[in-house]
Amino acid sequence: MIHSVRSNNPKFKPVVFHSGFNVVLADRKRGSDTEEKRTRNGAGKTTLVEIIHFCLGSQVTRNSVFKNENLKGWSFILEIDVRGKAYCIERFTDCPGKLYIDGELSSLDFDCKYDQIKHRYYVSPGIFNKVMLTEFYGIEMVDNSQQYLPTFRELISYAVRKNVEGYKSAFEFFSRQKASSVQACNAYFLNLSMEYAAQFQSLKEKKKGIDDYKHAAQSGVIGAFSLNIGELSTEVITRQNDVDALKEQLEAFQIHPQYEEISKDANDLTERIHSCTNMLILRQQLLERYETSYSDETPELPIADIEKIYSEAGILFRDSILQPLSDVINFHKTIVANRREYLHSEIISLRKEIDKLNEQIENLSSQRAELMKVLETHGALAEYVLIQDRYAKAKQLLEDAKKRLESAEYIEDSKSRLKIESQELLLKSRQDYNERIQTREQAISLFKANTEFLYPEAGTLTIDLKESGYSFGVDIKSSRSQGVNYMKVFCYDMVLAELGHSKAHYPDFLVHDSTIFDGVDERQVARALMLAQLKSVELGFQYICLINSDMVPYQEFDDEFTKQFNDSIVLRISDEQEDGGLLGIRF
Repeated sequence: MIHSVRSNNPKFKPVVFHSGFNVVLADRKRGSDTEEKRTRNGAGKTTLVEIIHFCLGSQVTRNSVFKNENLKGWSFILEIDVRGKAYCIERFTDCPGKLYIDGELSSLDFDCKYDQIKHRYYVSPGIFNKVMLTEFYGIEMVDNSQQYLPTFRELISYAVRKNVEGYKSAFEFFSRQKASSVQACNAYFLNLSMEYAAQFQSLKEKKKGIDDYKHAAQSGVIGAFSLNIGELSTEVITRQNDVDALKEQLEAFQIHPQYEEISKDANDLTERIHSCTNMLILRQQLLERYETSYSDETPELPIADIEKIYSEAGILFRDSILQPLSDVINFHKTIVANRREYLHSEIISLRKEIDKLNEQIENLSSQRAELMKVLETHGALAEYVLIQDRYAKAKQLLEDAKKRLESAEYIEDSKSRLKIESQELLLKSRQDYNERIQTREQAISLFKANTEFLYPEAGTLTIDLKESGYSFGVDIKSSRSQGVNYMKVFCYDMVLAELGHSKAHYPDFLVHDSTIFDGVDERQVARALMLAQLKSVELGFQYICLINSDMVPYQEFDDEFTKQFNDSIVLRISDEQEDGGLLGIRF
């Protein structure tokens, strides 16, 4: 049970609780500027709930009340029983990472550290929450491996609901709670199999992962590639052939140390061969012209032909000039003879030069052939490295293609596989579900009895098992108002308190803020408070109710319960004065 809530600041109004039924009453003044200007911590009911969570290891967010400058230097102290032994837990707003604990620490499996300045032992919120999961609820967290087990912070949030969010649904402590958390927590509370609840959630995550991957692949988020198995198989075969070819090329590759020098020599020889060839072509063309000219040169020049030419020109040669013309002809023959001799000598010279060029080309070609033979059978180191790079890239592309093929094949048959797993899990969990019929009947009967205490017609608690896992529902047919929704939460919480009473590990307290009575008919508020008082006394658990004075339906109480209610008021706070609230200050 919770014994007290205190602070190191004297302005704070300490509250001491007792076993059974406890009331923190907040007086509110209506119809004045006070209500309109009331600040966040006006009376302090909500702040008291947050202080309990603060001392029980809750996360301190940026917008938390404990970050407010007005609370700088404050600490809050929660005196609480853990497994029948009293402990004081103190947490400072300036240093929320440390929870100072006084009490029999040897009974708790705490990895405590010692504060040399304060001379006290403390633990981190993480370690505290892990140990409290075992101490309060009997759940062992081994190496943080149980991914879907409920945490201490999740479970305790049902025993101490906070804010409006905590009262919207009986099975949730806030509206954005993960489905896995809702299923795991309520499976624990209702004595169902948490193991099967975790397996159902694991299958959900697998299905979601497959769908997300397939969608990402199709949308191009993780790269543009096909999930078609046929196309990917062809790509794998093609890339495997590329890898094999490059591997074979590397294995046959021989590196020559003078490869670059030999390659340069071969290029020089090629240029010389080209130069000789060009020269040879020119010499052959010149030879052909000389040989043609040589054959066309004729030394004989008939006189009759010359006479005919002159005759046609109308000139008559006299006999006296015939002798000199003969001399001319002889001169001509001499010139022709000289030219033929020149051509003949040039032809001989050209033929020799051509033979020499052919011989030179042959020698150069032979040298180049030898060099080329070396180049054909060997390679340069740079070329070898280049082939290695191509081989490495080809192997990477092959591995990528194989992985995509594996993914495509997995996606192709994964849904069928998961469906089989889901059906197998459903069969096993259904058998377990049926074996726990007495547990379910007890919870359903308790909820029915609680709602019958409040309303003329009993409500229903539904605990079902579907392909997606456990399914929960509550219903009260009297009305669809928000007030009735809050009473669903109230009746369910009373069921959990009663079921928890039979567990070896379970917190023996239940805290409800005034939110749970908002919009509820006065008669049902009265009946709910009476039920809480009866159950807490009967079962021996602690019920703490934080309620506004204008919500208390005294007219619906009988004299006996009126006295019991007033005797149960452990703290009375107000939003009228500056120092009337829980903290004793306004900000």
